[in-house]
Amino acid sequence: MVAKGVDMEALSPRDANAQRLPRTELKTKAAAQVLKAAKDKEHPPPPPNNVVEPPSSDRREGMVYEVGKALGKGGFAICYEGAPAGSSKKFALKIVKSQMPTKMEQKFQTELQIHSKMRHQNIVQFHRAFTFERCTYLVLELCPNGSLMDMVKRRKGLTEPEVRFYSVQIAGAIKYMHAKGIIHRDLKMGNIFLDKHMNAKIGDFGLAALLLTGKDMQIMRRTTLCGTPNYIAPEILEKGKKGHDHMVDIWSLGIIVFAMLTSKPPFQSSTTDEIYRRAKDRDYEWPAPSAGRPFISQEAKDLVATMLQEASQRPDPDTIVGHPFFTSGYMPSSSEITPKLREIPPQSAAFYEPLSSSKAQAINLRTVQEMCQECGVGPWQQSQLVFKNIWREMAEEEHYGLTPVIPLAEGIVYRPFDEVRNEQKLQRLAAQQDRATQQATEKLSQLSVSDDLSGLSQSTQSQSQRVPSGLLRAPPQSFAAQQRAQHRPATTAAPAPVPLVRSQTVPEPVSRTTTSSLRARPRRELSAPVSSTAETAEEAPKRTSRTLRSQPTRSRTTAALPAEEAAPQTRPSVSKPAKPQEEMLSLFGPTECQEHVPGTQPDVVLDRLQKLQAELERALNARTMAIVSTKEQTPAPPQIVVKWVDYTNKFGLGYILNDGSVGCILRSIPANEGSRSGVLPPACLLVHGAERHCQRKEDPTYRDRHQIVPMNEGIYFYENNGEDGISRVRVPPQNFAVTVNSDGSVGRLSAGKDMYDHRKRERVVLWKKFANYMIAYGREMENPEEANIRPPTITDLDAAPNDVVTFYQRFGDVGCWMFCDGHMQFNFPDHTKIVLDSTGTWCHFWHLPQDAAKRLYETGSLAESALDDRSVLSYPVQTLLNFSTVPKQPAPRAGTRSTSSSSRRRPEISPEMQGIPAANMFRQKIEFIRDTVREWNRNGGIGNSDMTRERRLRWTGMRETKNVQIPAKHVWVSIGARWGDQRLSAYVDPRRPEEIGEDIDESKKR
Repeated sequence: MVAKGVDMEALSPRDANAQRLPRTELKTKAAAQVLKAAKDKEHPPPPPNNVVEPPSSDRREGMVYEVGKALGKGGFAICYEGAPAGSSKKFALKIVKSQMPTKMEQKFQTELQIHSKMRHQNIVQFHRAFTFERCTYLVLELCPNGSLMDMVKRRKGLTEPEVRFYSVQIAGAIKYMHAKGIIHRDLKMGNIFLDKHMNAKIGDFGLAALLLTGKDMQIMRRTTLCGTPNYIAPEILEKGKKGHDHMVDIWSLGIIVFAMLTSKPPFQSSTTDEIYRRAKDRDYEWPAPSAGRPFISQEAKDLVATMLQEASQRPDPDTIVGHPFFTSGYMPSSSEITPKLREIPPQSAAFYEPLSSSKAQAINLRTVQEMCQECGVGPWQQSQLVFKNIWREMAEEEHYGLTPVIPLAEGIVYRPFDEVRNEQKLQRLAAQQDRATQQATEKLSQLSVSDDLSGLSQSTQSQSQRVPSGLLRAPPQSFAAQQRAQHRPATTAAPAPVPLVRSQTVPEPVSRTTTSSLRARPRRELSAPVSSTAETAEEAPKRTSRTLRSQPTRSRTTAALPAEEAAPQTRPSVSKPAKPQEEMLSLFGPTECQEHVPGTQPDVVLDRLQKLQAELERALNARTMAIVSTKEQTPAPPQIVVKWVDYTNKFGLGYILNDGSVGCILRSIPANEGSRSGVLPPACLLVHGAERHCQRKEDPTYRDRHQIVPMNEGIYFYENNGEDGISRVRVPPQNFAVTVNSDGSVGRLSAGKDMYDHRKRERVVLWKKFANYMIAYGREMENPEEANIRPPTITDLDAAPNDVVTFYQRFGDVGCWMFCDGHMQFNFPDHTKIVLDSTGTWCHFWHLPQDAAKRLYETGSLAESALDDRSVLSYPVQTLLNFSTVPKQPAPRAGTRSTSSSSRRRPEISPEMQGIPAANMFRQKIEFIRDTVREWNRNGGIGNSDMTRERRLRWTGMRETKNVQIPAKHVWVSIGARWGDQRLSAYVDPRRPEEIGEDIDESKKR
């Protein structure tokens, strides 16, 4: 029996386009039966007692589900409990008819693709889908405690502490969906389910839609009328106008909070039209206080009001959970939300009493903060989560031919794309490993030691060829073509698409290439034979954890001397080496206005590096966190490289910054000037807004879509002039304009007006090839606020720009970038990165989740989802090095009073975060950076590293050792080093990274 004045039908799910029938229309029993029969035609029949899942790559024998009780019914689906035969684990089986209208097929396909890529603790987990007896089954996480709507119906409303608990969980899931580029569009209590621990889980992605498109990376406003009337946002009703975006989910959350408190939606009416009118006018009232109704605070009413506003004024999830409502009253812990609360109100007095004491308020605030951090939402988050957009994952899925075709064919099992991709990757790598092992065995059996030595000597003498000049007339082979050519599977079947990784070196082409070096090369030595007692892959992570610092490879019979006392060293002298024979040419003509970039002379850089080393040594020796003024704001992360392509064996390196600028740093390249021959020094090029420009090349409304570079801003070219530092020249973009003919065809970039102009055009063409490759393969990190980032403009000629990479070095599989203003970025093979300011004081540390880092350390494997869940910690280096220590606050000065509001304090780190740096080997990585900088300083300048096999720097900390290529190619290369650049490469087994394997002679065809 329903209490008087509470219409529970208003809480039930209904389609937005279905008018709510007046009760008087069902005048006869026959009419009711006819309506029910029509409705039943849309649902599939009840499933048989046993449902058979066909065999798949991860289940060779298939699976039989024993069907249990019915769980519920929706517009087109029914849901039953199911358990694999012989297992106690249970799932939810969502069942729909396989044959459905074309429009429904499209919607169902989108539902599968979106839901299968959701990974959040407050979203129902998707496992797989398949067809059986003309019905399609979705195997989902089971939520045995029903829906939030069921709970509210039984209880006639919840207490405010319960509303706080569920609102934080729902807000966390909403934030995650929006960060992944998804709008749910049908959030309601009937689609929020309760798991066995009574946690909220959002489900039913039947109306979900992409918020971002891969084509333009802009917010795409939707115009479809959809949703449930009582929860629908006003802007959805305005068809033909502006459309709607992710803020419709915030409106729905406001409705849900109101309904949880009062047991009915705020705009409930007898007809759908009246519901819509009241929603547009914000016409709702809070129920009057009564004896049988829970108290509703003013803070709760204010919270709802903030969400039921115009779309542009609604808060985001972080702001929502920062509202005073969440801290003004009791926040229960997870253990207090039990299944009993489905039927009866909480019995604890804490749910009804105010927070009277300051101690109770402090404890409650801590509970709120911990819950928000657990759900990944709120102003107390000390790290920003970075997610991979769904559109990118859907594009990859389509690229692999794994997009589900509706109806799913018999015998097909649709699974989450990341699971299938990892399996295929493992199969290809296993085949490659077998082939590489066989080739190595054959080679060792055919070659003697003397043959190897003579071959290496001959290859050293043959390195006299130069990289071809004339890049404009003879561009390099397509990067994508090289990628495809170098990564074909071992089988003879049709080649599968190459798995995409977030950062990778472009495979070298098979044509002859050499590296032009200004520094004398050390003679290559024969690689040491592989030990017969080599460790297994399972043992490698444990051993690696004890071998963290960069060390030379030692013979087993040699005493283990300290690094500084090892055998005689062959480091270069600090003094400048003999002047190379090549004449240094220039990109810039004598009449061009060159600007000197301050702070770029090698001696100035060296002085800065020496101070950096001293600061890192001080931080490493400290045993407490740094004292920071509470008035000092944490600096925002500087410009960082989010995507790059390494082509240093020929030309250089291309990169994309987090603001969408695209740049490249080019190595020295041989060139001719009349009858003279010489070398063009390392150069840099950066184009602001280039990523967006390249993405709009198919946009007919974009004026510059046919141009190589955007025409709205000048382009700076930078040239490394050795001891004189770096100079730059600004060139109008019109210099690189191409003609567009009347028929729409586009002309080619013509030769320059003179030799210097032609050289710049060659580099712009090369820059464009880098840009096209990187943009075609996406970015490593998506920036959710990209639209608000404005590229910096050069207004202070006395300040070095902070967005230009002027130096690059690679140590095996560790990348290092130095920006013109001195801040540095190090990327490590475990997919973490460290960004230091020029003084080495502040650090921004992109890290893996703690459990993922521990799993990588213990097993050598890393789940794809861990990369999407990376976060950033921004603290002083000293603080991150001592993250788990108990902060000791500085003692007050003599003659002053000690107050709790001191302006200089050490930060309080929550316990769940304290282990993050250690799990991600932060200290060992700072030691590696310190060793790198120390070697530069010892050898007289940036990039001056010892490249002999015994002393070559390499990271021996944790990395992936499972599902990776073995052996892997490691490269040691620099661009912009003080005494010149060189490039060496060798094979390295990731399970034994301290051992350098066979050298690779890149001057020969392989």
